[in-house]
Amino acid sequence: DYNKLFGDFIGRANEGYGIIITDRQNRPVLTEHVGQMDDDQLQSLSRKGTSKASIGGESYLVVNKDIPQTDWILHYLVPDNQYKTGIGNILSATGIIVLICMVFLSIIIFLFSETLLKGIEKLNTKMKMVENGDLTVVVSTNSKDEIGQLTDQFGSMLKQINQLISEVYQTKITQKSAELKALQAQINPHFLYNSLSLINSKALRIDAQEISDVVNHLSSFYRTTLNKGKQIISIQDEWTNVQAYIHIQLAMHNTRFEVEFDADDKVFQFEMIHLILQPIVENAIMHGIDLKREGRGKLILRASLNGEDIVFAVEDNGVGMEPYIIERILEHESTGYGMKNVQDRIQLLFGSEYGIIIHSQPGIGTSVIVRIPQYRHIREEES
Repeated sequence: DYNKLFGDFIGRANEGYGIIITDRQNRPVLTEHVGQMDDDQLQSLSRKGTSKASIGGESYLVVNKDIPQTDWILHYLVPDNQYKTGIGNILSATGIIVLICMVFLSIIIFLFSETLLKGIEKLNTKMKMVENGDLTVVVSTNSKDEIGQLTDQFGSMLKQINQLISEVYQTKITQKSAELKALQAQINPHFLYNSLSLINSKALRIDAQEISDVVNHLSSFYRTTLNKGKQIISIQDEWTNVQAYIHIQLAMHNTRFEVEFDADDKVFQFEMIHLILQPIVENAIMHGIDLKREGRGKLILRASLNGEDIVFAVEDNGVGMEPYIIERILEHESTGYGMKNVQDRIQLLFGSEYGIIIHSQPGIGTSVIVRIPQYRHIREEES
């Protein structure tokens, strides 16, 4: 029954498509929607897989498949323009899907960079600021993810570091203050002043002017040195203190060296740490001028404004110092110098950018530069 046998194939091919069933000798058993084919074209049909065929001037893609339980072969013909159009549609759809995926991926990357990567960049910037010495930077975030937790932990650690630095700083200031007060407490001021006043009175009675001058300088020196136990002193009083000390040294040295004072009056409106200049002048005399073997010694004391800073200079034409000595007296406690104590006190109050710089040449002399900021202290009784 022809219709029963081929009923599943007859009329089923879509427009433009064709069906051919051949036997093993490529003789046609059924043709549907296919133009007239000669024997050569039938013989050219493949038995398996896919192949190409030209029928009636039309080009086809042929899909070949064995029909089970028969010796027949099914050839399904698809016009080139049909399957190429299908491929074009697939490629277009694929392109659209890829474009949508790229847009979606770009949005994900943007959100990722705005949340995670941006948080990491901000944290890295804060860390670099801390690495460069800025411990005042505020590190905090409202983010609750892992980067936010890491940022908050770093900020908490930075706060603890600042607190520890502040405690150590206050401890060192207290220690230096206690050392100074202990030194000052060794002298009974009233007894000392009364004794010096008595000596001065007796010197004037016998017309011993030199003794009177020395006593007056000594009284002035200790009055400013004690400074009522306070660590901050006006530059005017510090200048008076070091002048009195130098005049006492002149008397002790029988004026064997010259002294020159050069101060800008504008510096006297500011204040400074107590007992900074006297140890430097003492070193200039003891370790410089006193060791000079030829020529007359000379000591120069200067004070001037330099921008926002105040600069003191103590210069002598003594024996000078070797570089290793300069390094030792500024970095280590050296008996007979006391320069490190002065350096530490300056930097504790004003910061590491201030302090002492020493220039010296053996056999020529030494220049000690002290740099401090223009400073006005709010005294305790005014606060």
